[in-house]
Amino acid sequence: MRLRSLYFSLALSIVIPVAVFGAIALHILQDTQRSFAVGRIEQSATLTARAIDADIYRAQSVLKVLGHSQALAQGDLARFYDEARQASAAPGGWIILYDSGGQQVINTRRQYGVNLPKRPDPEQVSAMLASNQGQVTGIKWGEVLKNHFVMVEEPIRTASGKQYVIGQAFSPAFFARSFTGPALPQGWRVSILDRAGIIIARSENAEKFVGVTVRPDTLAMINKTRSGVFTHLAVDNKEVVDAFTRSERSGWSIIIGAPVEAIEAAVWRGVPVMAAGLVIALVAALALAMLAGRHLVRFVARASQAAALLGQGGQVRALARSGIHELESLNEAIREASDRLQAEMRSRSDAENERNALLVSEKTARARAEEQNAAKDEFLAMLGHELRNPLSAVASAVSILDNARQVDDAMAQRARDVLRRQTDHLRKLVDDLLEINRALMGKLELQKAPVDLAEVVQRCVDTLKASGRTAAFTVRVDSVAATVNADPTRLLQVIDNLLDNAIKYSPGGGEIAISVRQVGDAVELSVRDSGLGIAPELLPHVFDIFVQGKQSLQRAHGGLGIGLSLVRRLVELHGGFVRIDSDGSGKGSTATVTLPRLAGHTPALAAASSAPAQRLRRVMLVEDNADAREMMSMLLQLRSCDVVSAASGPEAIATALAAQPELAFIDIGLPGMDGYALARALKSDERTAGIELIALTGYGSEKDRTHAIDAGFARHFTKPIRLEDLDLALA
Repeated sequence: MRLRSLYFSLALSIVIPVAVFGAIALHILQDTQRSFAVGRIEQSATLTARAIDADIYRAQSVLKVLGHSQALAQGDLARFYDEARQASAAPGGWIILYDSGGQQVINTRRQYGVNLPKRPDPEQVSAMLASNQGQVTGIKWGEVLKNHFVMVEEPIRTASGKQYVIGQAFSPAFFARSFTGPALPQGWRVSILDRAGIIIARSENAEKFVGVTVRPDTLAMINKTRSGVFTHLAVDNKEVVDAFTRSERSGWSIIIGAPVEAIEAAVWRGVPVMAAGLVIALVAALALAMLAGRHLVRFVARASQAAALLGQGGQVRALARSGIHELESLNEAIREASDRLQAEMRSRSDAENERNALLVSEKTARARAEEQNAAKDEFLAMLGHELRNPLSAVASAVSILDNARQVDDAMAQRARDVLRRQTDHLRKLVDDLLEINRALMGKLELQKAPVDLAEVVQRCVDTLKASGRTAAFTVRVDSVAATVNADPTRLLQVIDNLLDNAIKYSPGGGEIAISVRQVGDAVELSVRDSGLGIAPELLPHVFDIFVQGKQSLQRAHGGLGIGLSLVRRLVELHGGFVRIDSDGSGKGSTATVTLPRLAGHTPALAAASSAPAQRLRRVMLVEDNADAREMMSMLLQLRSCDVVSAASGPEAIATALAAQPELAFIDIGLPGMDGYALARALKSDERTAGIELIALTGYGSEKDRTHAIDAGFARHFTKPIRLEDLDLALA
């Protein structure tokens, strides 16, 4: 018997049973798809019921929480009205509070204080109060609203013994959202019925059927059991499969129906494909048997030749693929035996290369880690130096002022000047650290407005001149008006940092040239100095954080090395870029900032600072730190303020009621009751609502400022407060 005939007989013995079992599988598939379609309808009904139960449970939870309201217990119905409006569990829903006689006390759909109607079924209120059990009503018609609604109601008893019934009202559209959208298949319809069989919501023709009682046969079917499936003729004489289930919490019924023809169409949709696949499989099996017999003989002959060549020590370069797993395994064995030596050589070479690459990578990583560790140690040492220097000066100045009898007025004034300069220096160090941290974390927020860059530059230069920092330099400003869309405060930071570097790294008597010019659609700010310059090896890294030029132990120039990093981040946030140029050490440097120019806009005018208040003002200070409270009280008294102080939130409320201050400086980080809660409490009481509140805190981010304004503060200052800010607040 030939090998080809053997394969053909084997193919027939496989194909005939496959055809028989394929027909059986096709019939089973139809039944399975039909059952799956009906099961999908039942599952959709169950999921819709769970969604409705979840909405009702949420409403019951909200009502129970409102029942424990302190405002309701105290009889403050106006405040309870606001709480109820905010706590409504449904978009577009409303909350109604009934007294024990069924009279509406509060209705969040109506203005507080208007006359409200009495409930038409006060006996339901009495029943709920007697049984202490809530209820979910059926659909009702609102005469005032001219619309249908349902209620979730709960009885409540306040601490004072008063009894109420509180309810959450829902419109039919709220529950319709459970089955609206693209998830509902074409032709399916969903209905929600109350316990009496009246339609609450419907997926189609809702305006026609909401409020209508379903047919008696349908009502009888759903009342027999909790859930089930039945088939009936719809109003359009089409056969429909309906699956229904009942809500656990409300007793409502959810019915989801699908046309029988749609289900059958889905069942038969896959039959032609499966039948065609079966025919193709049969034909393919026969063809494969014929081809396999032909190719098998050729393969065996080629494999024999390859084996003989391999046995003689030759190399088998290529073998025809067989397409049969077992035969291909023989091919693979022959190729593996032929290529084993070369594969082994390549493997050894690759392993050697990989090992060398890993060694280089390990050395690089170790060097980088050592550099980072050294940079960390250097920064910590630098930070300790920068903090200890001003602290040492402050401690010495305080010691001098403590010996007031032995110190003349001039020496005391110099000590005070040292205190002022060093505290300003400490504030700048802390501000720089916080600003660069927020910048690196992407938390900086800009308050942009059209501003004249030239005017901002001139303002910064004037401030430096007034402080005496530029006394040893020749400062030349060459600028033209150029409007940019920028945050003026952040822009001042950029310019101040660049000028600070120019002053810090320039010898006395040098020149600092500042220019503002328009270049096409951009504006260029240039700061050029004749100072120490930048070494070529340091120039590519000047914008890296904590990078400075080499300094001696004396650290004549100081600083943390974060100024230029902050400058670059702020400029990038404005949509611009910055570069530093230098011809080398001792040849000065030039910093250039490029920003997009804003054409056709008038720069925003700087707000005029208010003059310090001259009259006696009643001021309350709330601060839990005793030393800070005492010093701030003395500072306010020096500014003609009548000061009362408190160390906690409750003490501050009592003090405010007794003293009636005009102004209150409040710390945010208070124990127990924080500053935000204190501000809200003061603003909610009409006796203290007129007090102007000012936040004085160590929390200085934009988010903290926003929280302060939202809580009722008029201003937000970070500690320690600058004297000009204090005078502005008192003005």
